[in-house]
Amino acid sequence: MYYFELASTFLFLLLIGAFFSPILGGCFVVFLVFFILSGFIIFFSVNFVWFLALGLIIYAGGFIVKFWHWHKLSDLNQYLGQHPACKLDVGVACCNCSSDRLRNQGLFNNKSKWRFYVCNSCGSTLFRFKVL
Repeated sequence: MYYFELASTFLFLLLIGAFFSPILGGCFVVFLVFFILSGFIIFFSVNFVWFLALGLIIYAGGFIVKFWHWHKLSDLNQYLGQHPACKLDVGVACCNCSSDRLRNQGLFNNKSKWRFYVCNSCGSTLFRFKVL
């Protein structure tokens, strides 16, 4: 059972390294994480499933925090109600720097249906919207 857990940990980290190695810093970081996880498994006699559960809890917490920040942003009607001078003939302007160069970003990726507008000049987040 012990060798199965080490082998599954190693394979899991190799898959992470194959897909996310530029993000994680390359193969060195993947092997470093492998040795740290295997040290935890050996020293504390912890099952690998608990590491996966902890990772899922951290991921879910990050998802909830990111979604909460998006949900607290005002939508377009509220934004224009708070800043009526920002309404232009061709669109909307930034309330901080009055720039009309805005970009929309997805909350989690480029194809996300939960989106928000960010000013290109000052970088402030303006309002949220949802793509149907």
